[in-house]
Amino acid sequence: MVNATLSSYLVVVVLLVLIQANIASPVAVDLTRVYSAVAKGAVCLDGSPPAYQFDKGNGEGINNWLIHLEGGGWCHSSKSCSNRAKDPNLGSSNKMVRRGFYGILSNSEEENPSTNELVCIFSEYTKYI
Repeated sequence: MVNATLSSYLVVVVLLVLIQANIASPVAVDLTRVYSAVAKGAVCLDGSPPAYQFDKGNGEGINNWLIHLEGGGWCHSSKSCSNRAKDPNLGSSNKMVRRGFYGILSNSEEENPSTNELVCIFSEYTKYI
């Protein structure tokens, strides 16, 4: 009984590895920091510049845009904003990194047949002030 169960788990693991190997890795999209916004006061809670990722699209999609503003929480007082600014994962663009677009933002026709040609912009959550 144990050998049968172990064999079943092994088969599942092998299948998952094979499936993962066939999934195309997304092309990483560069991160753009808007340094000129700092002088105008458009900054994250810690004073870092706003940032976004941009994929220029292609084909018939270059005139159509998909903009994803990542959701997050909000601060409701000076104290809660101050606490949020101290969290290294919130309120700062300094921890943002280049990443690939998945799902609806993907430019892979196989992964995303309906919107893969669109111009895509992604803005990671950071509390701007």
